[in-house]
Amino acid sequence: MDFNRMLVSIDNELSQEDLDSLKFLCSDLLPPKKLLSIKSSLELFTELQKISLLEEDKYDLLAELLYIIGQHSLLKVLATTKWRVQEALREKRTVSLYRQMLFQLYENITSDDLRTILFLLGIPKKYEEGKKFLEVLSYLEKNDQLSENKLDVLENAVGYVSPDLHKKINEYKKTIEIQKPTAQSFEDENDKTQFSIQDQDQVEGSYIETIQEPIQHISETVSEKDLMAENTGTLAELSLNEDPKLEIYSMNRKHRGYCLIINNEQFMKSEPRTGTEKDAEFLHSVFTWLGLHVEIRTNLLAKEIRNCLTEFKEKDHSERDCFVSCILTHGKSKAIYGTDDIDIPISEITSYFSTTNCSTLAGKPKLFFIQACQGNSSQGAHAIEPDAVSDAEKKRPKITIPNDADILVGMSTVDGYYAYRHNRTGTWYIQSLCENLTKLVPKGEDILSILTKVNKDVSEKEYSNLKQMPQPAYTLLRKLVFPIPPAPFKPASKETNF
Repeated sequence: MDFNRMLVSIDNELSQEDLDSLKFLCSDLLPPKKLLSIKSSLELFTELQKISLLEEDKYDLLAELLYIIGQHSLLKVLATTKWRVQEALREKRTVSLYRQMLFQLYENITSDDLRTILFLLGIPKKYEEGKKFLEVLSYLEKNDQLSENKLDVLENAVGYVSPDLHKKINEYKKTIEIQKPTAQSFEDENDKTQFSIQDQDQVEGSYIETIQEPIQHISETVSEKDLMAENTGTLAELSLNEDPKLEIYSMNRKHRGYCLIINNEQFMKSEPRTGTEKDAEFLHSVFTWLGLHVEIRTNLLAKEIRNCLTEFKEKDHSERDCFVSCILTHGKSKAIYGTDDIDIPISEITSYFSTTNCSTLAGKPKLFFIQACQGNSSQGAHAIEPDAVSDAEKKRPKITIPNDADILVGMSTVDGYYAYRHNRTGTWYIQSLCENLTKLVPKGEDILSILTKVNKDVSEKEYSNLKQMPQPAYTLLRKLVFPIPPAPFKPASKETNF
């Protein structure tokens, strides 16, 4: 591809937020006035070309920038991958660790945290209103309150609202201490560079993505034991040990696939699940955006759920890439309930779509996202309600992830514990799932990485000592990457916070 056409192709995929991020990361490379005048990615590319940082046979910096802002799917336009970029950054980087650290703070800060930080910093109203954190950081640098070796002002403010973000600053400071030049390092410039690179490797893995959510989204309690079912993979480990040679599921058939949403709100004996309609609405909107044919079935008896699953397993999936089912209902350990309070084992639900029972989905990913309690522990506070029933303890059916391959089950909570639902805004798990799909699919992230992020986001939410821990388990044999939709996600409701 012609070099200029390649740059145009990349520009077409970048949003205004991406451009703001790129400009901030280039703050040490281009004059502030020049950056302020840049209105498009192409203009930024032009300025980088003028100073020989972007040329037809030299675009390491562009690859580094796309990697940092998470636009990994665009690296293929540069004939490279995120793994190659990772390896290259071990030897040479252009964006400083200082600039990257500030950018990571920006990526992980919440709107509530930002408002508090603005107040603590005493930033004038004319700069404060409507400002993004990147602009606040630039303001502090412009007023000589922030630099590589001057972090006290920012550190005090960030430390007040988020210990995890404060930890990132401390990690950077330790890196700077390690990298202070010695008399010996001045004798040999190459030796000094090598020492610096080694120290960067020591801390690079420690910049773990952290989100602090506002308390307005109420949290729930679960134990962190038995996070994964026996003989299933651990998402966190897989995410940290990605194999660049791992095959990817084919997503180029005529249709993307069916998405079945079963949304139970009214029950014969149990309390209604108010707020579940918000989850169903967001799931419908997000999976439609991802190209699936979405159908919602509401308030089904156990028998009707089984009939519905039979209906979808008997469909011809030959020209479809995958199958997705989202079940929103009450539940107990390793089972979900119909509206008649009759339970169905989760293992039975997944078995409908095994290779034996649904041959046209053989070798294709089958995803199940289940929002339901998995136990009867009594927890509750404020406007949250448990997605469970309080009947006497019943015999618990045994569940394991099916031996058949290509199945993923995303549970809203670990076995034995409540999953909570806000009676107005929906559930933490489903809302986080939708939000991270809309944010990370356009960046080319695979489903396991996305669910790892969901795990982290939900686990960090807290209200009155209540917490919740999702539990994903899978027998996927390849990476599952949804193709990037042709247009940005547009919420179905004005109240959506994505």
